[in-house]
Amino acid sequence: MELRVLRYFLAVCQEKNISKAAESLHIAQPSLSKQIKDLEEELGVTLFTRGHRQISLTEEGYFLRDRAQEMIDMEEQTTQALTSSKLITGNLNIGTGQSFEIKSITKIIDQIIQTTPQVHFSFYDGNADDIEAKVNDGSLDFGIIMGDRPIEDFESLILPERNQFYAIFSEKLPLAQKDKVTPTDLIEYPIITSGQSLVNDKFRNWWGNLYDKVHTVATSNLAYTASLLAGEGHSVQISYNNLYDKKLEGLTARPLSPKITDPNIVIWKKNRKLSNLGNLFLEKLRDSLNN
Repeated sequence: MELRVLRYFLAVCQEKNISKAAESLHIAQPSLSKQIKDLEEELGVTLFTRGHRQISLTEEGYFLRDRAQEMIDMEEQTTQALTSSKLITGNLNIGTGQSFEIKSITKIIDQIIQTTPQVHFSFYDGNADDIEAKVNDGSLDFGIIMGDRPIEDFESLILPERNQFYAIFSEKLPLAQKDKVTPTDLIEYPIITSGQSLVNDKFRNWWGNLYDKVHTVATSNLAYTASLLAGEGHSVQISYNNLYDKKLEGLTARPLSPKITDPNIVIWKKNRKLSNLGNLFLEKLRDSLNN
């Protein structure tokens, strides 16, 4: 069955007369009669009882009328959604560093998934340098980076939540007796820190005059493996809080003093045309920042 023929059929149902229906459709009456006859032959049923002045629907005709209207309505809704660019589907690629403070982002993504089941999200975990490169080459739609970084080459939104740096270490170390950890407290321990140069530049100021005495034994792009090393009981990892594996028996964490924090920044490529899904994500993100 063609939708065009179903429209002819519905016009005859409306007019109850072949000639009037043909006139409303701007086609010849013999052509319309043939279309209806062909439809009946295709379906193997009689759709109309022909009278002298008007025709009436058979039981099969009533059934088809209702189904045909549903099909026409569905076709019109689908066409409207496509032509008005409101269809939200497809995949969104988001790169992110590790931070507990991006829960606001995952909340937005969950809302989209619950209301728009035709979508899919792909997450890429990496450090800020890596994510910036992938956003720039187009393999990521959005990136969530941490730290005070130059972002003039990107469109961006800064989230209100900030990441606080902690010292992570074995609870058997004397550091566990302190509420906060200062540069002087750490100078005697092997240090595990981030492999990113901008993070190290931030800590150069924090260490102050003690910087040349810092014994860095390992660097890491992401926090998990470094926490395993800290769990061996000798080294101190410096990272955001809540990222270390709390299943590792004996690990604990203390905030650094003076306090050090990093922002969370959502970035996307300038002048890139976003998909409908990307625009929806960005719209909800901006709404959340304004509330």
